[in-house]
Amino acid sequence: MSPAAADPSATDADGGTDQQGAGAGTSAAPVRVALVGTRGFGRVHLENLARLTAAGLAELVGVVDIADPPAELAAIHHRNLEELLAALPGEASPEVVIIATPIDTHVPLATAALAAGCHVYLEKPPVPELGELRTLQEAADAAVRSLQVGFQARGGGGVDALIDLIATGQLGAVRAVRAYGAWQRDRAYYQRSRWAGRRRLDGRRVADGVATNPLAHSVHAALAIAGMTRVEDVARVTTELRRAHDIEADDTSFLRVEPAPGGTGEPARPTVLAALTTTAPDQSAPWVEVLGENGSARLWYTEDRAEVTAADGTVTAHEYPRTDLVENLLAHVRDPQVALISPLASTGAFSAVLEAIQSVPDPLPIDPSSVTWEGDGEAAHPVVDRIEEVLLEALDRGEPFSRLGLPWAREDAIATWTPPVGAP
Repeated sequence: MSPAAADPSATDADGGTDQQGAGAGTSAAPVRVALVGTRGFGRVHLENLARLTAAGLAELVGVVDIADPPAELAAIHHRNLEELLAALPGEASPEVVIIATPIDTHVPLATAALAAGCHVYLEKPPVPELGELRTLQEAADAAVRSLQVGFQARGGGGVDALIDLIATGQLGAVRAVRAYGAWQRDRAYYQRSRWAGRRRLDGRRVADGVATNPLAHSVHAALAIAGMTRVEDVARVTTELRRAHDIEADDTSFLRVEPAPGGTGEPARPTVLAALTTTAPDQSAPWVEVLGENGSARLWYTEDRAEVTAADGTVTAHEYPRTDLVENLLAHVRDPQVALISPLASTGAFSAVLEAIQSVPDPLPIDPSSVTWEGDGEAAHPVVDRIEEVLLEALDRGEPFSRLGLPWAREDAIATWTPPVGAP
């Protein structure tokens, strides 16, 4: 799930307001939509549904939240999904259910919606553990319904543009795909809910780390660009999970995802490297970069712009349109020939990386002598010494933080995970 604040500058949602209408201008009846989770990122969904309703593409028929709703939603509010579905039988039932709730509730809510015959839009990450990916896919297949996952970076045309650059060989042999994210989060961010900053809660996984929630878009986009979408595309994952905040999960992470060998005739996939933090002095636009023998391409996916650098140093700038993923799902519901942009099946490799992060030992704290706290009270945020330089050095060398000679180095923070035999 995305974070609590609706302000795009303070949420996990990708930016980009230049949204390309997927299905706009059609004469089909509006798609009946229910929203589960109206607070946090659910507020962003409410705003988007108002836009889609005005465009004649959606009709909001019900909302679910354990808290009392604002007055304008009171008439369609329900305490749980079962109550909503019972109140809207037959032709009044929702065709699409949007789920914007804590991560550990994703699978039971999604499977219930699918069993009721609804298509599902599920916030990322879709599952807190790899085994549940198969559960969700089987539920969608059995219901003959579609499931779109809210990796908003996939809505920007830049990801597909970089995929095409690799496929056409314009950059030559690709050495690596790299993801960089230097964000800032304060104490309030990790105090916004019981599950914030947790790896486990009430005996269930939560997976609210920097690489699996706020900057999950970076990881998922990098994997997609590198051609890794399935679990079997991943050979091994090396991690270094660290934390400066007083939390359970990681807020500063290094990942190296090595690809499995391709089949006969398939091109070799590049390694994916990611260096991510929520302990930066300022917040900058995250990027994903392709490094090839004949040049490079860097995509700032929240801004839908890229720069392609040729072997001779010539830089070409590009801007891309953005397609709203909910709108894409609505168009797909009315016309199955409209392909989903971020279907559940495309999240296998990401779910493998999440499993790696959740399976290795808990993140180790960064020595307080290397951390400066700025601000007061809930607005205070940690800044790790030279963290932006550290992230870039880790990407340049392809090595975890603790192999860079840092004062907070801990070799026991580095771990390697391989997918289990027969993983979904």
